[in-house]
Amino acid sequence: MGDFKEKYNIVIDENCTGGLATTVQYTRYYDMRNYSRIDFLVSQRVQLAAAGGAGATSKQQLTLQAYQATSATGGGASAISSATAIIGKDATAGFTTAAKCRYGLLNFSTIALKGNNVITIGTAAYTGSSAATTANLWEHAGATAAATQAVAGFLAMFNNATNNTATSISANWHATAAAGQDWVRILPKDPDGTHLLSMSNTAGCTIIGCGGVFNGHISVDRQFIKSRYVALGVTATADETPYTVTVIREAIYPPTTSVAIKQKSIHQSTSK
Repeated sequence: MGDFKEKYNIVIDENCTGGLATTVQYTRYYDMRNYSRIDFLVSQRVQLAAAGGAGATSKQQLTLQAYQATSATGGGASAISSATAIIGKDATAGFTTAAKCRYGLLNFSTIALKGNNVITIGTAAYTGSSAATTANLWEHAGATAAATQAVAGFLAMFNNATNNTATSISANWHATAAAGQDWVRILPKDPDGTHLLSMSNTAGCTIIGCGGVFNGHISVDRQFIKSRYVALGVTATADETPYTVTVIREAIYPPTTSVAIKQKSIHQSTSK
């Protein structure tokens, strides 16, 4: 543990809220003296309400950009052009295969439409119905079903191998929800696996909102940093979105500490 702490400096920056439009929110500026690399790990949770909320009808993305400065307060700050990334919900009705995540979220509200409501997960379409649950149909018990009823119906369908016939989905994902909640989490069965998720709802449907937990990673080697201090700037495209930044700096190991050694010659005679 001692060697690890000597080699890596890890800071969990504050839980932040993304700014809007062109308003960039910055982490603190980190001193790169005696460090060979800095990594920013960003986790964003898009969990906004359905029923007309932005979770169902708006993009929710974060643009990540590394900045360098000559002082710890951001003096003379400039962007490091190659150190940029975009994460989050990239479509109004969900997120596409390009924006995949490892943890999906569905928000249900009262089912007020008589028509079927379709949720697409990966390449499989799951359709709401007032009928009993059968293959790829989730029961919402009528045109005015409470959100909790819809959640229960979706869970019963999704986690049942007979009713969820999309084997590529059922083999790798399962759904869960807290009792009495209108949120469903779509989680990987293998936490160490490489399967990624894309989701969307019926076009224009505001009854079911899609979201998820998205992760981004920016790494910058010291050789590409022209100033002493580095920060991460984050900008949200739509509503303010919570995110967390974990900062890892790798120390120059062993440290580049100058040590002056004074040499001295010692002559000794062995003659008697």
